[in-house]
Amino acid sequence: MRFLGRTCLIVLSLLPAVSTQRDGSSVIGSDQPLIASPGEDVILPCHITPRLSAVDMEVRWYRESFKIPVHLYEDRRDQTDVQDSDYQGRTALSRLGLQEGILSLNLRNLRPSDSGVYSCYATDGVWDGQGKTELIVRALGTQPSISMDSTQGEQTWLVCRSEGWSPEPEVIWRDRDGNNVTSLSNTTVQRDSQGLLSVSSYIKIKQQSNVFSCLVKVKHPNQTGNPTPHIQ
Repeated sequence: MRFLGRTCLIVLSLLPAVSTQRDGSSVIGSDQPLIASPGEDVILPCHITPRLSAVDMEVRWYRESFKIPVHLYEDRRDQTDVQDSDYQGRTALSRLGLQEGILSLNLRNLRPSDSGVYSCYATDGVWDGQGKTELIVRALGTQPSISMDSTQGEQTWLVCRSEGWSPEPEVIWRDRDGNNVTSLSNTTVQRDSQGLLSVSSYIKIKQQSNVFSCLVKVKHPNQTGNPTPHIQ
């Protein structure tokens, strides 16, 4: 598995690639999640097997709501008037691919909010089939910085900050002896205009005990290796 840009690659789950089978034909998505970075373009795989032209079919990509499609192809054209507004101008189907039963969706300029499970549905009015593909948009944030804040009376705080994450990371504090003292901290999260998250974590300290480390990392372990944490 490769890293894409500053993406931290994490496999969250496996999905059944085939959800409907009828009359000997099936719609197949992907049994492995696709992992990419914000701003990239991806192709969400889906096809009919055995090979069957979908030019005259309805092909619908959607997420939570069947009635609000990510992309809808019907009557031999894209029906952009009913498309989810978050995806307008960012999706496309290959007309040549449809002739071969390839229903794969081109999704451009990825956003963190694009993460999720996508359903690929096709029907000719008699037969129908559906497959699923999961997309994970992961961004590894900046190296954390620690600063001191003494604005709260005589109490001194350490503040650990990192930005550019998707989704929300985990912040772990340890003292000079390696003890986990995260329970003594408070963490706030803010989302920027691009949907990426910034975290600020605060912990009270005593002047005589001034050695702390702050670890910011993804919340789920990578099945194929360790996540790439940031530590200060």
